[in-house]
Amino acid sequence: MIMTHQIKCFNLFLLLFVLSSCSNDFLEVTPRDQLSSETVFSDPSGADLFLNAIYGSLPDEEGKSYNYDAFENWSDNAVCSFHWSMSWTQSVARSYGAGSLNPGLYNHDYPAIPFMYNHTYGRIRKCNLFLKLVEEHAGNFPEEWRKQREAEVRFLRAYFYHQLWMAYGGVPLVTNVLHQASQGDEIFKPRSTSEETYHFLVSELAAIANDLPANNTAGSANEGRAGKGAALFLKGWIELFAGNHTESAATYKQLIDELGNGNPYGLFPDFHDQFLEGNNNNRETIFAYQHEPSTRTGYRNNYYGPKGNFNGWASMQPTQNLVDDYAMANGLRPTDAGAGYDESAPYENREPRFYQSIIFDGVEFAGQVYRMKEGQQFARNPAAENNTGYFRRKGIDASLVGNLHKDGANYIYFRYAEALLNYAEASIEAGDISQSVIDAIDQVRLRGGIPSLQDTYGRALNREELREMVRRERRVELAFENKRWWDLIRWRTAEVVLNQPIYGVDIRQQDGQWVYDTRAVVHTQEFSERNYLFPIFQGWIDSNPKMKAQNGPEWVNGQNPGY
Repeated sequence: MIMTHQIKCFNLFLLLFVLSSCSNDFLEVTPRDQLSSETVFSDPSGADLFLNAIYGSLPDEEGKSYNYDAFENWSDNAVCSFHWSMSWTQSVARSYGAGSLNPGLYNHDYPAIPFMYNHTYGRIRKCNLFLKLVEEHAGNFPEEWRKQREAEVRFLRAYFYHQLWMAYGGVPLVTNVLHQASQGDEIFKPRSTSEETYHFLVSELAAIANDLPANNTAGSANEGRAGKGAALFLKGWIELFAGNHTESAATYKQLIDELGNGNPYGLFPDFHDQFLEGNNNNRETIFAYQHEPSTRTGYRNNYYGPKGNFNGWASMQPTQNLVDDYAMANGLRPTDAGAGYDESAPYENREPRFYQSIIFDGVEFAGQVYRMKEGQQFARNPAAENNTGYFRRKGIDASLVGNLHKDGANYIYFRYAEALLNYAEASIEAGDISQSVIDAIDQVRLRGGIPSLQDTYGRALNREELREMVRRERRVELAFENKRWWDLIRWRTAEVVLNQPIYGVDIRQQDGQWVYDTRAVVHTQEFSERNYLFPIFQGWIDSNPKMKAQNGPEWVNGQNPGY
């Protein structure tokens, strides 16, 4: 049974037990007022309410109020439209790479940094507290229930830590409940190295995978909970992020062999509709933030839907850089010989995922035809908050016109299509270009509506060609899912890609013909070597003497190099 129906019930416990859990998340100060643990952990239902509060604290980049500027807008895939709110994307473009970002001012209030502003160490503390109290009251719980719930919480803790690790490198690892009043300065922990943090994460996930349910899809007893597939996916992703490709390929192969091919995971038939509320927890979803259907508090359609009759805020506008990577209907890239791309009709004969993801000039959506030519309503005009000449369509529910806050679609973290692409990428990087790797890419291409690699190119592709192909597939398949930034970071290509202009399209008349200028500069940005890691908020470092004293290759006075 899906656990989201309980989320609306945990507010009382959240107020009495969790809200005051710590005034300084990094220090993990003991809560002063809390409901008796004997009451909350007297039976599984009470403990589940506490666990649901942890699930509810997962970062939802499309469902939290005032999150206009998600990670996708940091990359070259999209830009934010809010010139009046100083888009964080623009702030990064103007200062992040230029050297003026002061870590002392870089605080947890920036909405685009969920692992900072949502107090990740506070979430980790709740995980540690749950594990401690379940152990102390073990007699109140059936053994199988306790084993599964402990594994779920260890997964959630690993998920929170992996966000910190991707952003900052090595971080202090805290796996027990700290009490400043009784422990004093012992609560302060130094930063673990990036490698130590990595090994902690993969060992945790390997240890718990078999204690998690195999099926968490719609209609199952564990619908919406963290399952074995989520643990394997996260483990494989961490290995891939670290460049340990052989290990990552093996992990994803295990996921595909044991849980793929419809048992329970597989590709959902309709690329676009898999993201809509009616298909929550479908066979492709491995792990997702669960929105409560009855209250429907999601903001995806409101924040990211197009302007016009739909009345969205369009705060994730696709770039021409992204549009250029969508294939033609024949599977070839627009730049390939024989692709059939026509500069005077750039939106004709493109792959189905383009039409399912992008609103462009002349297309109809939600009862309105979007006109984006010069002098028309939606022509590119930053002053009118249309920066690129495109709007997002992927995941937007056209049936919600006039009722945009009523969105109960889940926010998907992991899905089976990405597992296939991750397996293919890791294998290619490890030197394996066997048929199973090609098949994984082809499954995604065929569901997306384009031919297999063999049918497209008429020959086997070499390793370099396959690397380029799988990266392109990732970009278009996972567009607007907040993956692109982290891909550029782990590929170490951000210094090249993010130092290029971000483009939109201007459509204007020239000699009586409409001309598509696909190199209309939206903005330029800067990225330097130091930016592969974020700076740690200086206040955190100053409050932790063990961290501040750390110097070495990975840090200077506890801070990441260059800041």
